[in-house]
Amino acid sequence: MKAPALLGRLKFDVRGGFRPGAGWLARLRRRRDPHADLSDDDDTPRRPPPKALLGAVAAVVLGFGGLAGWLALNGAETTQAWEAGIPKVTVAVKPAAPPPTKTPAAAPPQAPAQTQAPAQPPAAQTPAAPPPPLTAAAPLALPDAAAPNVVLTPAPVPGLVEDSRNGPLPKIAEDGRKPWQVYARPFPAADKRPRIAIVMADMGISGVTTNNALSKLPVGVTLAFVPYAERLDNWVERARTKGHEVMLAVPMEPQNYPRDDPGPNALLTMLAPDRNLERLEWSLGKAVGYVGITSTTGSKFTANQNAVQPMIDALKARGLLFVDARANPKSIAGPLATLAGVPRALADRTIDRDLSRGAIDDQLRELEGLAKANGAAVGMASPYPTTIERINLWMTALSDRGFVLAPVSAVVNLQKQ
Repeated sequence: MKAPALLGRLKFDVRGGFRPGAGWLARLRRRRDPHADLSDDDDTPRRPPPKALLGAVAAVVLGFGGLAGWLALNGAETTQAWEAGIPKVTVAVKPAAPPPTKTPAAAPPQAPAQTQAPAQPPAAQTPAAPPPPLTAAAPLALPDAAAPNVVLTPAPVPGLVEDSRNGPLPKIAEDGRKPWQVYARPFPAADKRPRIAIVMADMGISGVTTNNALSKLPVGVTLAFVPYAERLDNWVERARTKGHEVMLAVPMEPQNYPRDDPGPNALLTMLAPDRNLERLEWSLGKAVGYVGITSTTGSKFTANQNAVQPMIDALKARGLLFVDARANPKSIAGPLATLAGVPRALADRTIDRDLSRGAIDDQLRELEGLAKANGAAVGMASPYPTTIERINLWMTALSDRGFVLAPVSAVVNLQKQ
């Protein structure tokens, strides 16, 4: 298209300069509406842009311009300051020294095999052993990390079990072996340090709690399982395989019975002796491999001599020990066991009546004082997470303080009444 024709297609707008002609727009309008008014609307007054919009655009332009100018003047200093704020470590790496050149050893002179042994190479030419590789720092030792693995006698042992309608019951073997001695966790009799036994009672009520205790408790802690626990035989086997000495926590009548239910087949003061013995055998037949029984619920039962005596006689006949948890300070179960010749231990403290960390630590310190004075002490506990935590912490320096954690079978008959 020629220049005159192109200029002819432009119109001059007094408000803004040149703009394209509108001939094509008129033809389009004529095609759509032949009767439309095609007069030029260029003279129609237009509204000027709002002042606020013009001000905003101007502010944005000025802002970008100022930012660009500041970066141009201060960009280098900003980059240096940013890099200086990043921590850096420069390590000088010394190049490895070339390996020393080894001088080959002179061949030894040949000699008849029957008259002279082959010459040994000179000691100076023996290559030096390479330095040991660097290893990571050793982890902190757990309370039982230094203790040797102790293997308990697998249960049941032939000759120590009798069949019954309630399951396998412990008995004294014909050669005089007793279950409490055969199933006990071995403990060196020559160890003369004051002994402290911890009995973790009421195991098996909660699977999660029981598993946590088995995973975290020192193996020297004695575990007492309730006979009505689900999968009791599996729990007991796991505990003994790990090295824990095991007892049964037999349910007995508490002071506020029946509002406080101790569990199924509990021993009750209102029942005849033969009924209680049948209930006792029901509990004893639920597992094998335990050394005796205890009870944390029998605050009323253990204070009744007529109810306790038949139970003590049954334990003696079966070769089991008894731990008096002293749920009632007036319990006579311990003294009756002593008179009957039943191996017995007495709970000196229940370390987690108050579950605060400080209170548990205080009870453990009191056990140390009692053990130092009497040669042995027994603490009862429940498998609460806080209790397990404090026992593990207490164990870390127990040997340094001159004490030893012992299974309950190692403290029988050592305490004063």
